Amino acid sequence: MTNTVSSTLDRLRILITNLENIPPYNIRSPSNQPCRASVAIIIRIRPNNLSHDNNNKFDFAESSTNKSLQSEGINNEQKTNLEDFWELPWVKDGEPEILYVKRALREGDRWSGQIAFPGGKQDKTDFDDLDTAERETFEEVGLDIGNRELFLCVGALDEREITSTFGKNLLMVLCPFVFLQLTKETPPIEISGSEIASTHWIPLSIFFDLNITQKWDPVSIDLSSRLAPNSWILQNIFKTLIGRMHFHCIGLPYSDVDGITTKKLKLWGITLQVTSDLIDVMYWQNEIPPRRLDAKRPKFDYWDMNFFVWFFLRNNRKNYKRRMSDLKTRRYY
Repeated sequence: MTNTVSSTLDRLRILITNLENIPPYNIRSPSNQPCRASVAIIIRIRPNNLSHDNNNKFDFAESSTNKSLQSEGINNEQKTNLEDFWELPWVKDGEPEILYVKRALREGDRWSGQIAFPGGKQDKTDFDDLDTAERETFEEVGLDIGNRELFLCVGALDEREITSTFGKNLLMVLCPFVFLQLTKETPPIEISGSEIASTHWIPLSIFFDLNITQKWDPVSIDLSSRLAPNSWILQNIFKTLIGRMHFHCIGLPYSDVDGITTKKLKLWGITLQVTSDLIDVMYWQNEIPPRRLDAKRPKFDYWDMNFFVWFFLRNNRKNYKRRMSDLKTRRYY
């Protein structure tokens, strides 16, 4: 087993321990904006003897359909501490991976075409935020993460307020939940074509490679359509005055369907922030985590816009520092 695989497995174990002991930051939805959404961060351990070409094949004869988790050395009591799970040969020699989805291109969808976690908005029929994550994941990718013989919810990350551009309006409260796949084979993924374009299992080790995570590889967007969606005149004015906005992103390498051609998924925005929260919890209380994945500020085409945004968003920076300090305090359990 390589050092990289060993270290990421250790980080995964630290994550689960911290999630059990560090209470997540919960946000109550205000009465004027009750919208909530949940996402599922699904982590599996891919055995090294399985190729990427077969990573979505599921042998029902060997699965929990015909065999319970007890046959793999896990009983109900051991689901809590997972000690026996970590000792399974395919786990000890495996590599942790995180499931990301690429959202389908849809007109009017704020996150159209972006990389995300499975999930979506809460429905009136949902019992709670966790129920939302489980329902939306099943609808989008066909994984029954509510089945405790296949997946285990190991905890939740801090909830987040999702706002419009420059934090003007609250859009929703986002609730991220972390799930661990308990089986060797991954159930078949069945994507919802109307919402999801593709799915990708990304090795956890990538997020500890500074050559990838700290490289300035921006995503550029045109804010004019968001600031003035109904006026082409104002859009042209904003384009002249503001220009484009450039967000830091991480290029996640993956192989094309031919298994040879390497492409990159652009991880940025809210999903990058949640991923950064996830990585931060993979360190012990006496460790100093490296620079956050989302630490680099957005930039504009013009220097004066960079200055004005830096100046007028100083309260946002204070809130961010307060949030990081709060997380650090809660880490010392």
